[in-house]
Amino acid sequence: MDVYQENITPEYQQYFEDDFNVIIYAGEEPNVTEFHAHSIILRYRSQYFRTALSSSWAEKMNGMYILKKPNISGNIFQIILRYIYSGVVNFSQIGRTEHLELLKAADELAFDRIKDYCIEIICRKTEILFENEKFLTTPPQILELLLQQDKLALEEIDIWDYLIKWAYAQNPTIELDPSKWSKDDIEIMKRTADYLISLIRFHNISSNDYVNKIMPYKKLLPKNIKDQFYSISNSRSPELNSSLLITQKDLYHSLFLNWINKKDLIYRSRNILRYEFKLILRGSRDGFDGNTFHSKCNNKGATIMIAKIKDSKKIIGGYNPLDWNGSGFKDTSDSFIFSFDDYRDVNTGKIGRVIESRFAIRCLSNYGPLFGTINSKISNDIMMTPSGRWGSAPNSYPDLNIPCNFKIDNYEVFQVIKK
Repeated sequence: MDVYQENITPEYQQYFEDDFNVIIYAGEEPNVTEFHAHSIILRYRSQYFRTALSSSWAEKMNGMYILKKPNISGNIFQIILRYIYSGVVNFSQIGRTEHLELLKAADELAFDRIKDYCIEIICRKTEILFENEKFLTTPPQILELLLQQDKLALEEIDIWDYLIKWAYAQNPTIELDPSKWSKDDIEIMKRTADYLISLIRFHNISSNDYVNKIMPYKKLLPKNIKDQFYSISNSRSPELNSSLLITQKDLYHSLFLNWINKKDLIYRSRNILRYEFKLILRGSRDGFDGNTFHSKCNNKGATIMIAKIKDSKKIIGGYNPLDWNGSGFKDTSDSFIFSFDDYRDVNTGKIGRVIESRFAIRCLSNYGPLFGTINSKISNDIMMTPSGRWGSAPNSYPDLNIPCNFKIDNYEVFQVIKK
């Protein structure tokens, strides 16, 4: 949404420039803007103004309350003032570099709803802050708010990198090579980033990144984090070991994680369950018949299958959250099938979640993966016959425009293991 709106009594609007008793100067010289407001409305709308306009704090001159806000620009204060009187903020009219300033102002002036809305936008469009030159001057309390968010759409190692960059900016005299830090340097950096480091979700970081990017700063890690951190030797890279998905493997990994967690977007999220995708079958290596499929995939629990259609750029596949053991249909509401029109572009992906859950998965001992029931065209939603022929017909899943009969270049099956 581009517009945030609250239900505000329309009577506020008529007082906007009439009978004001508050003068507010926003911005620093020479860019100071004068605003007029009404103390009763400001007090009603904000705890900050209830305090600021109290007898123990407020400055008065000729019957007028005088407030000075040099740390809030005129543009941002105008947005705040319009919100106070109308309950509306049109974010589409706010410059990308102003979101951080609005967030800081809303936090200071105790407008929690606007603050939360700004946080939501920044979490989705992280470049607004993290690729902004003003990021390095972000107050630690604002950074803390953001690092607490589950929806912050960044890889955890990228959050770490930004945090270290921010910590250096607060202490420009500190040597950039942490191996050359003195004891005083270590203490200074700890005081700067200690609590923020505790908000990093280290379990979402691969072993390679941990060794290469975090270990050089191990002296900054609180003891409880060192003790809780997972064994490096048992951690794995988030990249898919796929010969079919030759580009954007990290994005495919994130997308499959989101789909399994029932989040049908490509954006990265910090609050999803993490899984390893372990390759257990590759057709070109192991074989393309149904018996091989079951010998490799039975007793492995949840799996995700990927196949590339011959003479095309199309990838199709499906997720079985149960297993391939036994015979007959298996009931689940968590399975899905998918297709990508171009295997080189993760954005061409479409997901089809099961519609008839009682026919979600079918197990036959000499067939390959079977998703959905069968219809008059004698095909499941995705079917691999005992001899390795493939077919598709919409039955128990949405129609993803998968060909009725097709050949494949290769296919892979990954065991889905919860971390």
